[in-house]
Amino acid sequence: MEIFQKILVPVDGSLQSKIAQEMAVFISKLFESKVTLMHVIRNELMAFGDEVYIPRESFEPMTTGQIPREVNLPQTRRSIFPDEVINEVTEQYWDKGQTLLAEGISMFAEAGVSATKKLIDGKDIAEAIITEVESGHYNLVIMGNSSGEEEAGLDLHLGGVAKKVSMGAKTIVMVVRKKNDVKKLLVPVDGSAKEGKALQVASQIAKTAGATSVLLHVQEKSLLKLRPEIMQVGLQIIQRASSAFEGTQVEQKLIAGDPAKMIIQSAEQTGVDLIVMTGGGHGAFRGLVGGVSDHVLHHATVPILLVK
Repeated sequence: MEIFQKILVPVDGSLQSKIAQEMAVFISKLFESKVTLMHVIRNELMAFGDEVYIPRESFEPMTTGQIPREVNLPQTRRSIFPDEVINEVTEQYWDKGQTLLAEGISMFAEAGVSATKKLIDGKDIAEAIITEVESGHYNLVIMGNSSGEEEAGLDLHLGGVAKKVSMGAKTIVMVVRKKNDVKKLLVPVDGSAKEGKALQVASQIAKTAGATSVLLHVQEKSLLKLRPEIMQVGLQIIQRASSAFEGTQVEQKLIAGDPAKMIIQSAEQTGVDLIVMTGGGHGAFRGLVGGVSDHVLHHATVPILLVK
C-alpha cells in the first residue's frame, strides 16, 4: 500500500500553519512525497458581493386585521466599494499570498524537499481546500488546528477551517498541534471493518519511521460489569489488529471507560506523538464531526491523523 504520494499543505502565515509545514517536511521525507503548498486568498471586501442591501423603505410587519399593502423590498448591489479599491486590496492580498508561499517553498528547500505552490482566491477557505483536494487527487492534507484569525481569538481550540476540511475532504487529514518526530503512535481499535485502512496507514508509518504503535481498545464500564467475558473479546480485537504491525514494536492496551476520554488520556499518559484513527465523513456531512472522533479532534494535545 503506497500512501502519501501527494501532500497538500494549506498555509496562512500563522504559527500553527508553520508547525504544520514542519510536520509536512518530516512526513514527505519519510515517504518521498510530492508536496504542494496552497494559500487561499479571502478578500473581505468581495465577501459583501451579493449580500449588500440598500434599503428603500423600512419593512413594517402586519398586525392581525391589517390590510396588506405593497412594500418596496430592498435592492441588491454588487459591492459598496468602488472597483478600484477592491482591485487595490486584492492585489495586496495576492502579494501577501505570494510572499507566504515563497517563504514556505524556501523552508522546504532548506530541508531538502522540493515543493510546488498554488495561490487561489475564494470566499470559503475550507471549501477551496476541499475542492483542490478532490481535483488534485491528494493522499494527505496536513494543516494546523487554527488559522491566524482563530489564533487572534475567534477559535482557540479547533479552527473552523480545520474542522470543515477534516470532515469534508475525501482523503486522509492530519490536524497538527505541535511538531514531533513520530516515534510512537496511538491507534484506537474497535474491531469494525472500517478501521482496516487506518491500521494499514498506521502500520506503514510505524514501519517507515521505526515507530512503536500502541493499540488501544476501550470497553464500556457498564457493559463490562454486566458481561465480564467481554474482556476476552477486547483482547481478541487487539490481537487481530496487531497482525497488521508485523515487524514493528507493538504495545497492547485494554481499558474501560468513555472511549473518547480514554483515547485522550492514554495519549497523554503514554507520550505518543500521533494518534491515527478512523474518522470523518464527507458530502452531505461536510462540517459535521460525530462521536469519538469529534471529541478527540477537539481536545487531544497531539497531532491527529483521520483516516477515511
